[in-house]
Amino acid sequence: MAWTTLAMMRRLLVREGFLFIGLITAAPALAQSEGKDDLLDRQRRLLEVQSQKVEADVRTALREATNLADPGQSVEKLRALQSKLEDDTTLTAKRKETLIRVIKDRIRVTELAGRAEEKTDQPETRKQQGNRKSTEKEEIQQSLDTVRALRKDGKMEEANRSAKELLQKYPDSPAAQTAARTAAAAETLASLHGLRNDREQRLSSVSRDIDRSSTPPSSDVEFPKDFRERTKNRGSSHPLTAKEKAILKALDTPITVSFKDSRFQDVMDYLSTLTNQPILLDNTALEEAKITYETPVTVKVKGVAVRTLLRKVLGDFGLAYVIKEQTIQVTSALKARETMITRTYNIGDVVDTGGLDSIRFGNPGIQAAQIVQNVNAIIDLIQTSVDPETWKKNGGNGTIVFHPGTMSLVIRNSAEVHSMLGGGLLR
Repeated sequence: MAWTTLAMMRRLLVREGFLFIGLITAAPALAQSEGKDDLLDRQRRLLEVQSQKVEADVRTALREATNLADPGQSVEKLRALQSKLEDDTTLTAKRKETLIRVIKDRIRVTELAGRAEEKTDQPETRKQQGNRKSTEKEEIQQSLDTVRALRKDGKMEEANRSAKELLQKYPDSPAAQTAARTAAAAETLASLHGLRNDREQRLSSVSRDIDRSSTPPSSDVEFPKDFRERTKNRGSSHPLTAKEKAILKALDTPITVSFKDSRFQDVMDYLSTLTNQPILLDNTALEEAKITYETPVTVKVKGVAVRTLLRKVLGDFGLAYVIKEQTIQVTSALKARETMITRTYNIGDVVDTGGLDSIRFGNPGIQAAQIVQNVNAIIDLIQTSVDPETWKKNGGNGTIVFHPGTMSLVIRNSAEVHSMLGGGLLR
């Protein structure tokens, strides 16, 4: 019995010893494996940082090349950028291929523009000069007739804008200079008349404020007693995320660029790279519009917002874009209209200057007229300053209706427009 017990103890010690030795042997291997994982993770993060820097350098170089007046210098800069990308080892193969393809297209279009300028710089014949002057004279006369018609209709601001555009196009034309001065003077006079009418309307309500103004304020700033109650509903119920703010800022970026028979995909990749925002394509919508990645695009813009260029390119093919799920998505114009959103914005504290009680117990006619005037002014401000092309009165599909019961604007438009409204104007 004793011999059996002793044998079992020996076997146990041997097994435990092997186990102990195994643990001692496995520990360094485990530590080595963890060290390799940490090293790989650091290497991966380093590559990500390097690739982000390359992307930023590409965006900067594209902007600089576009802003160069000399096409030869622009091509030289683009070729240097292409060579740098070809030697790069941080980007993925697919991304590298996309950027090189975009840059090659930029080189091609810039070289075409340079050759066109060389032809334009050749001396004109007398006949060509005469035809050009005759055409300019006709265009100036048509523009002058438009300015006069606008002034006759009382649209002084539009008349002044048209006159300024005419002067910018033909700065040496005496007729354009005279039209610009006349339109500016007429707009100033109309503004003075408007100020006088506004002053007369305001005088009608001065008497009710005399007693209140004669009482010294209790502090440096004195708010109405119901200020907190009247403004509590005005804040946006849909605050912008950091990503949405970045998208809106990117779409507002001014851009000067030209495309000549460029591939549709190259144009989208260029805009995506320049703005650092992904642009997702709805392949079903492209197929319905008979558009492929190879479809040629020709367009030239100067100093317009990216959103204007994007709408121009897509609109020519019956497409549109929407901001959905915090990304720019290209789809059909029909689907874009179907994705319009209806939201309400409380503006009671802005338009109801006298309070609802003053309508019931004061002079309801004057107060109601003042509210209607304030509402119309706000609606006009929105439709002329917040993406004007999207509103129905300007040819779009967006609508604004005032709901007097809740003192709110009921607005139906795209998520992009609602983002603009919630980000500032009605906040």
